[in-house]
Amino acid sequence: MSDISKEVDESIRQDRLEIWWKRYQFFVYGAVALVIGAVAVNEFVIVPRAEAARTARALELEQALSELHNGSYAAAEAAFAELANGGSKLAPLAANYLAQVRFEGGGDAKGAAEALAAIGAVEGTPFDRLALLKKAYFKADGQSMTELEATLGSLVDDEGPLGALARELVAAKAFATGDTARARTEFNRLRFDAAAPEGVKRRAELALAAIPVVEEAAPAPDAASRAEETETEAPAPAPAPAESEETGQ
Repeated sequence: MSDISKEVDESIRQDRLEIWWKRYQFFVYGAVALVIGAVAVNEFVIVPRAEAARTARALELEQALSELHNGSYAAAEAAFAELANGGSKLAPLAANYLAQVRFEGGGDAKGAAEALAAIGAVEGTPFDRLALLKKAYFKADGQSMTELEATLGSLVDDEGPLGALARELVAAKAFATGDTARARTEFNRLRFDAAAPEGVKRRAELALAAIPVVEEAAPAPDAASRAEETETEAPAPAPAPAESEETGQ
């Protein structure tokens, strides 16, 4: 009896599956066809187009670099600007070159800083942090120390070479604004900074040799001390003349 029951149950399940398949088979075929079509479109349309676009942008970057090396700053600026505004992965690199073209080609420090403003960020790729540092260099002459430190942000705390370069810029700004004590302190730290490139360390040593040592002024005496010194230094009164004795009177 148990075998017959199992056969009956199996027959019922097969009948149900057959009914379900007849009802939904076209939906299954359609779903499979959609998946195959999506894979085919991706492999034969989207991917080739993306590869072609990347290749085109790479060629545009190469052409812009050629214009820069040949001294054609106007053509190079136009090409780099188009790439920087394109939103591709090459945009940060193109923006760095755009800033270089504007500064080298026409001395436009403000325009160079504007080219880097959109991509400069501490929390980002190395190109983003480099753009932030370059922007600070371009704007340093027209900023106060407070403004410069705000531009650099936490980049001065970075433990890599870019952080050392940021701290060198702060030290140079301190010296330019007359704060020689801070300048010497910052340059002295750079001498022993493990993350600082050798060039930064050498420049720090040269700066320390050129910046005079600031001698601390002696503290001014308070009123009580000055009063005591006055009493001590006051001349003693002259002795009164002795009275002569009258004799024979």
